Amino acid sequence: MKTTIATILFATATASAGGLAVGEQNAVSAATGGAGAARTDDPGAAWHDPAALADDGGWRVGLSLALAHPDLQARAMDGSWTADTDSAWSTPPHLDASYAQGRWAAGIALGVPFGGGVQWPATWPGAVEAVQTQLMVLRAAPFAAWSFGKLRVSAGVHLDAGRLQIQRNLDFIDTQGDVRLDLSGRGAGVDAAMYVQARPDLGVGLVYRGRTTIDFDGNANFTAPDAFSEKTPDQTAKTSMTMPDVLVLGAHYTRGAYAAVLDLEWANWSVNERTTVSFANESTPEAVQVNDWHDTVAVRAGGEWTRDRLVVRAGGYYDPSPVPTAHLTPSSPDASRLGLTAGASYRIAPAWSADLFAERMWLLRRETTSTDSMPASYGGTALVLGAGVRWTP
Repeated sequence: MKTTIATILFATATASAGGLAVGEQNAVSAATGGAGAARTDDPGAAWHDPAALADDGGWRVGLSLALAHPDLQARAMDGSWTADTDSAWSTPPHLDASYAQGRWAAGIALGVPFGGGVQWPATWPGAVEAVQTQLMVLRAAPFAAWSFGKLRVSAGVHLDAGRLQIQRNLDFIDTQGDVRLDLSGRGAGVDAAMYVQARPDLGVGLVYRGRTTIDFDGNANFTAPDAFSEKTPDQTAKTSMTMPDVLVLGAHYTRGAYAAVLDLEWANWSVNERTTVSFANESTPEAVQVNDWHDTVAVRAGGEWTRDRLVVRAGGYYDPSPVPTAHLTPSSPDASRLGLTAGASYRIAPAWSADLFAERMWLLRRETTSTDSMPASYGGTALVLGAGVRWTP
C-alpha cells in the first residue's frame, strides 16, 4: 500500500520556479527587454542597481503595474490530443522609493521577482500529473548606497514571502480523487551592487542578489476512497524551495538623443537539486521530485530615443530554461523565453512622468523526455501590458 500511495503522490512536489522568474520589474526597463542594471535616470534602479542612485539626486519614487496573460498548450507526441491552460490576467505590482543626498543614498524596492503558474482543465489527459501549480513570491529589498566619485556601491537585504499552491487529480484505478496543497513561507537574503561612471557617455553596473531559501508549510487536503483514508487524511505539509543567486552585468551608453542598454544575467538555478514535500501523518510517504536544474545566462537589450518630453523605447531578450527535458512535466512546463518589447514615456509635469510598455513573449516549444511523465510537448505565448508613473523632483 505504501508503494501505491508514493506513486500517487509523487508529482505533488513539482513546482518549477525557473519559468516563473519575472523580468518585468518596472515600466521603464520592461520596455527595453528588462535591461536596467546600469540606469541612473530611473527610480527603478532601486531594484536593478541601487548603487547607481548615490548621485545626490534627491527623492525618486516609481510605481508600475504589469498585466500578464500567458497561453500555454500541451500536445501529445502522437498528435492524438491538445490541451490549453485556463489562463487569467495576473497583475504583479512594483514600487521603488529612494532618497540621495551628497555621497549617500537609501531606499527600498517592493516587487514580485517570482510569480505565476499554470492552470490546466480539470479533465485534461494529464490531470493525474497536474491541474494547478501557482507560485507567488513578494520581495521587500531595502538598501543603502555610497559614492566614491566614479565608483558607487550599495548593500542591502531582501525579505521574501511566498505562497505555493498545487492541485492534481489522484487515480485510484476504479475511482478518482484529488490533493490540494496550500503552503506559505518566508525567507531572507543579501544583496550588493556597484556602479561605475566609466565615461560621461558610459555607465557600467554589477549587481548580486543572493539566494533565498523559503520554508513552506500549510495544509494538504485529500479526496480519496475509504480504503486509502488512513494514509491520506487532511493534514499539514511542508517543503522548501531555493530562489537562486543572481548576478547581473549591465551597461548604459548614450550618444546624443539615443541610448542603448544591455544586461547579462546569470542565475544559479543548480541550487535546486530536488524538491521534497513532507506530510505530518507518518503513514503518508514523502513526495520527492529530482530537479537537476542547470545555471542559465539571459541576455536583455534595448534602446531609446528622446525628444523633448517624449522617450520611445524598444528591446528584446532571450531567457533560457533551467529545466532539462528529462524533468519537463505538466506541473512545470518550463520553456526558454524569447521576447520583444516596446514602450514610451512622457513627462506630464516637471516632476512627473508616465510610462507604458507592451511585450510579446514566445515560450519555445519543448518535448519531454521524462520516463515518469506522459509523452507530450509544451509551448505557447504570453502578452504583457504595463504602465507606470514616476516622481523625480
